[in-house]
Amino acid sequence: MKHPKWRLLPPARTIAAGLVAGLTLLDPTSTSVPAAEAQQPPATPAGLETIQIRPNVYVIFGAGSNITVHLGEDGVVLVDAGTEALAPQVVNAVHAITSLPIRLIVNTSADADHVTGNEIVSAAGREINPDAFSDQPHATVLAHENVMLRMSNPSGNDTAMPSELWPSETYTARVRSMYVNDEALLVYRFTGAHSDADSVVMFRKADVIATGDILDLRHFPVIDTAKGGSIQGELAALNRLLEMTVPAMPLVLKPGRTLLVPGHGRVSDYAELVEYRDMVTTIKDNIEALIKEGRTLAQIQAANPTAGYRARWGRETGPWTTAQFVEAIYHGLTNPVEGQ
Repeated sequence: MKHPKWRLLPPARTIAAGLVAGLTLLDPTSTSVPAAEAQQPPATPAGLETIQIRPNVYVIFGAGSNITVHLGEDGVVLVDAGTEALAPQVVNAVHAITSLPIRLIVNTSADADHVTGNEIVSAAGREINPDAFSDQPHATVLAHENVMLRMSNPSGNDTAMPSELWPSETYTARVRSMYVNDEALLVYRFTGAHSDADSVVMFRKADVIATGDILDLRHFPVIDTAKGGSIQGELAALNRLLEMTVPAMPLVLKPGRTLLVPGHGRVSDYAELVEYRDMVTTIKDNIEALIKEGRTLAQIQAANPTAGYRARWGRETGPWTTAQFVEAIYHGLTNPVEGQ
C-alpha cells in the first residue's frame, strides 16, 4: 500500500514547514471511509486547519491543542477536545471530514486547552459502549484517573472544573487497550513527565502516535512540577516514545515511518524526536553539572545552560519561558520525586 502524502485541507495557510516532502498521494479507496467522503476535501471552519496524515487519520490544528481524528467503521475517535470556546468549530471540522459519529475522546492530560471542549464535542457523538440507562447520547471520554482527580479536586489555587467536562471513564493500568475501527488502539500511561496525568495514544495499524504535551515542538517541554511533572519523568517519556517510534530505516528514501502528533506544533517523526530528546538531555546535564559546582538557581540562570538551543526552543515571554524550564529542571534535580 502506498503511504500518504500530507494533504492540507482548506483554508490553505502554510503549516507544512516541518512535514516531510516526497511522500506519495493518498489513495482514498484504500480506507474504510466511504470513497465519496474521502475524495472531497472538507471545508475546515475558519480559524482551524485540518491535514490528512494517513488515509483514515487527520489532525485538526488551532483548537487550543492539536486534535487527532481517527475514522473507521465504528465511528470517530478523537485524541483531545481542545478548548470550550473552539469546541463548536471542532465539531464542525469533524463533520466536514466525515458523517460518522464521534464515539470516543481520549484526553492526554487535564490541561484546559485539552479538556474544556469535552462537553460540547462529546455531546455531538454517541457512546462507544451504548448504555440503555444513559440520559442522552454522548461520546465516551477516556482519561487517566489523575485527569479526573485534577479536574474534580485540584490542588493549589486551581478551581474544580464543571462535572460536565470530566471524563466518563478512567484507567490506571500501564496501558488501556481496545479494538476500534478495525485496529488496535492503545492508551499508555506516561504519568510524571509533563504532569501526573499524561497519556499517549497509539493507533497501531495507522502507525500514528498522539503524544500529548510530552512533546511540544513550539518550545522547551512544559514540565509542570506543581502537577507532578519532572525532568526525570520527561526524559523517561521521551526515551520510551523513541522505543515506540519506527524511523524510515533502512530504506531512507521510502516514505514509511511512524508519525507523531504532538500536543502542540507540527506533525513529526523519529528524527525530530531524537533531536528533541537530545536537546533536553544536554540541558539537563548542563544544569546538573552546575548544581554539582554548588551554583544557586540564580547563578545557573545567569550561566545560560540552554545555550545553543535557546534561539530555537526558548521563549522569553508567554506561558512557558526558558527561565521556567531551567527552574523546573533545577527543582527536579535538587528535589527528585521518589521513584524517578
